Amino acid sequence: MPKSFKLSLVVKGILISALFALILSLLFSLILTFTRIPESELSLRIIYGISVFFGAALTSYQSGTKGLYYGLAVGVGFILFLLLVSAILISSSPAWLGIGEKTVISLVWSAIGGVIGAILKR
Repeated sequence: MPKSFKLSLVVKGILISALFALILSLLFSLILTFTRIPESELSLRIIYGISVFFGAALTSYQSGTKGLYYGLAVGVGFILFLLLVSAILISSSPAWLGIGEKTVISLVWSAIGGVIGAILKR
């Protein structure tokens, strides 16, 4: 009998992604503080991609099936979570190009993470 899609796993994956993003951002800020490495947009995109990849991979690994669905659900949920947080914390209008870039990064890396997580479970 196939397993049904569990929303609680998706929420858990979004929270895991947010936790990974926070930890990686803190580590990167420490590296920037104690070295002369310049801050770049590429490094922030890498942190974002790694975070959503691991959140999606862990979620689909726990489900065991439907890796692509779980991965994309985590990616979309993480984008919506970031939009909500940025709307609350930032008073200026959003940069739509940046949102588009983050959406593409999120969907690609969460889909890859979801598929890999489901493959590793088998």
